[in-house]
Amino acid sequence: MNAPGMGSPNASQFEGRRGNVIDRASEILRSEGARVLWFRILGETVYRRMILFERRLEEPPMAAVRCEVPVAISQLQMHEVSEYVAFRANVDPAEIRSRLEQGHQCWVARRQGTMVHAIWAAIGSAWVRYLECEIRLAADEAYIYESYTAPAFRRLNINAARAGVMARYFSDRSFVRLLALVMPENPAGIQATVSAGYRAAGVIGRVSLGPWHRHFSRLVPGARPVILNPRQTGPR
Repeated sequence: MNAPGMGSPNASQFEGRRGNVIDRASEILRSEGARVLWFRILGETVYRRMILFERRLEEPPMAAVRCEVPVAISQLQMHEVSEYVAFRANVDPAEIRSRLEQGHQCWVARRQGTMVHAIWAAIGSAWVRYLECEIRLAADEAYIYESYTAPAFRRLNINAARAGVMARYFSDRSFVRLLALVMPENPAGIQATVSAGYRAAGVIGRVSLGPWHRHFSRLVPGARPVILNPRQTGPR
């Protein structure tokens, strides 16, 4: 019960949140269209899905991509975590260190010593936060995730050039497939993934109704199965 004269703070907070939701929905509707808004709503309620992409390393390599600016490509080392945190706002340094300790690789591109691009690779298994499930990887597979390029350095083929270096690295170590997941409402992400040599292999997703949920995969004919483990309770 509210004290006399104190009003209803819960109601005002609710109105504020509702206003923010309406504003955000209107922004998505204007900039991305009704279809994207609809799937965003579904994603927050009952249905989530992502496109599964694969790059087969036993196939002839793609032609070398010319990067528009010279960059140095390497794997992030533990003593460079602070540099990565400065590059990627709002990341937890403890989580980044935990990923490296678990054997995840972070590939970075630097322009004149400054980090301008980064992407992660997981081996063995990977937690997909959006779908709330784990992907179990075969011994010859790696899962590529969380790509980011500084805005000023996009559309300069840095991502594609780094992808070529990474593909050669895994191919030399007898890996045969790299996997990636992209939301269908992310055309820029899809384009970048395809330009890096990947092709669509299917869709994986999650359907939820209250406490009940089910994960699914719909793969193109001939695609190697993907093993999903929804019992995992947190990020790997």
